[in-house]
Amino acid sequence: MSIPTSGAQAAALIQHWRSSRTRPGAMPGYSDVVLGRLGRLADRCALVTTRDGRAERILWGGPGFRDWFEDEVHDRPLAGLPEEIRRPVEEIAVRALRSGEPASARCDRITDGIVTTWGLVGVPLADGGGTPLLLIHVDSDAVRTELMQAMFGATGQGLMAVGAIRDGEGAVVDFKIVAANQGAAEIFGRAIATLQWQRLGALVPARLGVTGLLAGILGRSDRAVFELASPRSDGTVLHLKVEARAIGDLIAVAMTDIGDIKAREASFRFLFENNPLPMWLVDGETARFVAVNEAAITHYGFDREAFLARRLPDLSEAGAPSLSRDGGLHRHLRADGSVIEVTLFERSLAFEGRPAVLGAAIDVTEQRRAEARITHMAHHDALTGLPNRALFAVRLAEAIAEHARTGVAAALLCLDLDKFKFVNDTLGHPAGDALLRQVAERITACLRREDLVARLGGDEFAVLLRNPDAATVDTIAGRIIEALSRPIRLGDRECQIGVSVGFARLPEHGTESDILLRNADLALYRAKAEGGSVAHGFEAAMDSWARSRRRRETDLHEAFARGELALAYQPVLGVRSRAILGFEALLRWQHSVEGAIPPSDFVPLAEETGLIVPIGAWVLRQACAEASLWADPIRVAVNLSPVQFRDPGLVATVREALALSGLAPQRLELEVTESVLLAASEANVATLHALRQLGVRIAMDDFGTGYCSLSYLQRFPFDTIKIDRSFVNRLGDDPHSTAIVRAVIGLGASLGIVTVAEGVETEAQFAQLRAEGCGEVQGYLFGRPAPAAEARRLIRREPDLAA
Repeated sequence: MSIPTSGAQAAALIQHWRSSRTRPGAMPGYSDVVLGRLGRLADRCALVTTRDGRAERILWGGPGFRDWFEDEVHDRPLAGLPEEIRRPVEEIAVRALRSGEPASARCDRITDGIVTTWGLVGVPLADGGGTPLLLIHVDSDAVRTELMQAMFGATGQGLMAVGAIRDGEGAVVDFKIVAANQGAAEIFGRAIATLQWQRLGALVPARLGVTGLLAGILGRSDRAVFELASPRSDGTVLHLKVEARAIGDLIAVAMTDIGDIKAREASFRFLFENNPLPMWLVDGETARFVAVNEAAITHYGFDREAFLARRLPDLSEAGAPSLSRDGGLHRHLRADGSVIEVTLFERSLAFEGRPAVLGAAIDVTEQRRAEARITHMAHHDALTGLPNRALFAVRLAEAIAEHARTGVAAALLCLDLDKFKFVNDTLGHPAGDALLRQVAERITACLRREDLVARLGGDEFAVLLRNPDAATVDTIAGRIIEALSRPIRLGDRECQIGVSVGFARLPEHGTESDILLRNADLALYRAKAEGGSVAHGFEAAMDSWARSRRRRETDLHEAFARGELALAYQPVLGVRSRAILGFEALLRWQHSVEGAIPPSDFVPLAEETGLIVPIGAWVLRQACAEASLWADPIRVAVNLSPVQFRDPGLVATVREALALSGLAPQRLELEVTESVLLAASEANVATLHALRQLGVRIAMDDFGTGYCSLSYLQRFPFDTIKIDRSFVNRLGDDPHSTAIVRAVIGLGASLGIVTVAEGVETEAQFAQLRAEGCGEVQGYLFGRPAPAAEARRLIRREPDLAA
């Protein structure tokens, strides 16, 4: 209901207030009020004092205001007024004093079930001392509402008052509808006028027993609640929730249509019973099963009676309560005693008037097993079952963190197998895999329970020792070396390998993972440099060696960029003619400070850094350009590094060098070692054929030092095989070397492949090679590697050389 501020009395009051503000002083003084300037409006007004912007007390009130208030109002504190009057006066005071404008509110008072509403208007005034006053006017017009009738008509519930109809003996035989609201009319599908005075028995079938239910309420003081399902004329069913209470022979009835609720319950039952997920209802207080669906019975193996005799915690493996947060993981026992892991999803609800929990279980047993397998695979080596590099890094970080907290020390051992490549290449990868598995078992057997071994990759292993003293580190390292020095049986063969060990201690040699790993690696390099099968701890001097190595790497990059690398050429002669048939181009580095750097020092460095690829391309271009100046058919030989050979652009690089120089392809010979041919054999053979298609010659360098030379001679027709200098040096002194040289020369002759002996330094060696039928030779006996200009002079005075 709107506040009657537009009434004539309220409008006159506001108009009077506005006109008074046009006079100097802005607000009328207190004297203006008490002198009766309000006229007849003062009859229903009261003057209210304020303090700190809030109404404080009623100073006086007119006769009409006192009649409305129904009590004396003179000098009355506002705090003592009835709540229904005090609150609207306080609201008006706050708004009017804050804005300086009239404010209004409504006042509702209840008497005998009738609500009477008046409009109140307040205008701000000022007394002589400047303290704000408030003039409150109550409108004489009021709106009266019968509360019960309003409530009766406002609700959507069906409300009725029914009176008992008794027979001659006083027994209740039916009920008549004394009053009904619109909600009841809609439920029964009739107008209120036709519904009133109807007998209830004419509306509800007698078989439902409603008359008996209501009759049982008479004489009782409590409220009765029951549900009623009554058929409609259209074939549907009316579902009602009925609440009733007796007042003498009258019964107040409240009806709620619960058809939607019943439909939802039916849907719930359908989804519950037919859901493929195991589902149940448990009592919210006792956790006892109230209902279970067929899927739960099938999945857990209990029959329905056995299920309903249990509590939810009884399913838990440990008997712990299972009422937990949504999505919690639980281990449940099935009827056969097997354990499953399930994720529970639970919702609280009311079931038959009691709190309950609806639960659904998703069996994640297989998922968890699969996740565990995946997690294990992600952190363990598939071949040996040992922790891998990732897990080892985690355990090392944990050891460092533990040291920071408690001071517990640790040691890191880096292991690299000796001669593993020999086994892998001669016996094949399956044998190499079997060897690595036995190595893992032997290392593990050497450790304490608290230690950890991991395979980092290839034949590299790492060991983490927890809280060892110096003697323990030495003892375990020696134990590992001894264990891996014993022969390892692979099928019907025994293999002899070894292991080199480098170690660093926490915290003496570092407190960060990267530093400890680097220092242990440096110690490992030292151990391998000492011949292998030894253990070496980190020393500070190794850091200087590492810095020197990095400096050497920088110098090599700068030397290549500045053009400080050069080629030297060593002649290759025919054995019968002693004529120069070609030169081998050899890379040289003259350091600006250190002088000549041996190729054995800087070539491996170039290979490790990848710089060998651009250097190798430059060597090819330089050698081809130089050879193009020599007399035909003298050829040039260029070594290919294993790293360079794996470069997918190698064939294009060779083609470009030939094109730029104009050198005939058959005058270029590319030398590859067995180390080039050990891995990715199919790809390597394809590269060799692609190079052969360019027309160049292919030579196998250092023949006899590896383990797969013969197999590659079968798979690819090499033009040349070069006998390694290690055999030539012992020629005539070592029967085994002599036999190997003789066999290689014979093999080359039978296959139509030219044999070249490297490292010939004496006439005796040369004479024996000629006697054995070797085709070509090179070595210090015929010339050391020399600059290009010297090679040209040798070509020009070749008759003198032959003599």
